[in-house]
Order: sequence, then structure tokens, then C-alpha cells
Amino acid sequence: MIEFFIFMYATLGMFVIAAMQRNHRLARPTPQMVTMVGWGLFSLSSTLAMLLGAVAVAMALGLQPQLPASFHAPLF
Repeated sequence: MIEFFIFMYATLGMFVIAAMQRNHRLARPTPQMVTMVGWGLFSLSSTLAMLLGAVAVAMALGLQPQLPASFHAPLF
């Protein structure tokens, strides 16, 4: 399931960047919906960066996260 969300995030990000570049090159205004999707992706990226950074700092300071007993993360 996470692969689907990563794929959708990347697809939306590339669409927003391509649409904004094309509109800039043609000297046209960018539609508000494209701008709002771009801001949403920016917010998602910033939030995840802050959360993962906080987890990394906590782990560097010696915090051991409590995971459920049934948690399984293959490392292949």
C-alpha cells in the first residue's frame, strides 16, 4: 500500500512541476487547483521531514521505539 502512495506522490509532484514550467514558459497563469496541489505536496513533504527528523534525533539520543509484537519489516 505504501508503494501506491509513493507512486501517487511522485506522479502528482511531476505533474505539478511540469504544468507550472509549461505555463511559465508560455507566459500563462497557473490554474489555482495546480497551485493548491503543489502547496499540499509541499506541506506533506515538510511535515514528514519534521516528523522523521524528530524520530532520528530521538533515536540518536537513545530512545528505543516500542513496536508491536506482530511488526515485521523485511529488509530485502
